[in-house]
Order: sequence, then structure tokens, then C-alpha cells
Amino acid sequence: MTTLIEEIQNQSDRGAAIVAVAWVEETVTAALESFLHTDSTSWKRLFTGSSPLANFSSKIDLCRLLGLVTDGIRAYLHAIRDIRNEFAHQVAHKTHHTKLAFTSQHINDRCLALKCVAHENHTDPRQAFMRACAVLYADFEMLTFFGTKVSDGGKIFARSENEG
Repeated sequence: MTTLIEEIQNQSDRGAAIVAVAWVEETVTAALESFLHTDSTSWKRLFTGSSPLANFSSKIDLCRLLGLVTDGIRAYLHAIRDIRNEFAHQVAHKTHHTKLAFTSQHINDRCLALKCVAHENHTDPRQAFMRACAVLYADFEMLTFFGTKVSDGGKIFARSENEG
């Protein structure tokens, strides 16, 4: 954890956003993995490479469909993902042509609007973003720690599997 915090602190705004959200995505993936039944073949087909659940957006939505997160948490996760994507895929603001930073007005506004840390009354958008990532990370760590597997009830078996 100390290494991660040091890594983020030593990064540019772009690097910090990318590393912090990768940290959150990693714990979201671990929570999903701990919640679902273990089947490495199915996991690889769904969660690796260009498969349907390999991207963060799909993982967020799957968490919502499984009831692991509320609509609010889903919105915060998508908000930090959107901010990360902007840093990852753009060098400058599309219309102002200025270097992207947490202090860029549109990013500043989105970071300070993250309600999962609103009670902390942040004025620094980078700090608000990093705290939101830390809070979301911690929530998913707890989910992983206390999580349970999907119920074994209601499985569909081939007729031959039920026979002696």
C-alpha cells in the first residue's frame, strides 16, 4: 500500500489517474472473482483479452447487475473511469487545447462532485479523486473479505449427471 501511494504521489496528473483507477479496477475484479464460482476456463473466456467483461466499464455494470453495488457506487465508478479514460486517451482538452490536469475546469468539477468523498469537503480535485479511489478500493476490499459465492441452488444438470 505504501508503495502504491508513493507511486501515485510521484506521478503526473495523467499517471496518477491511470494508476489510481487501475488500483480500483484490480480490486473490483478481485471482488467479482471472489463472488463467482471458480472456473478458470469460463473466467478466461469472459474476463481476459477482448472478451465481454475484460474492460472496467463491463465489470462495473456486472457488479450492479449482481447487486454488489448501488446505483450511486456504479455512478462513482463510471465517473472515475471516465476521468481516467480522458487522461489516458487525450493529451489536451478537445476545445481549449490546454494540457489536461486535475485543475482543468471540467475535470476539477467532476472530481469535486464525487459524492463518495463530498463529506470531506475537498478543494483540491486531485486529492478528491485520489480519496474517491481509496474509498472505493476499500469498499471492494471489504466486499472481497466478507463476500460469499453465488448460491449453488438452481443448477441445471444434464440428465446423465443426475443418474447414479
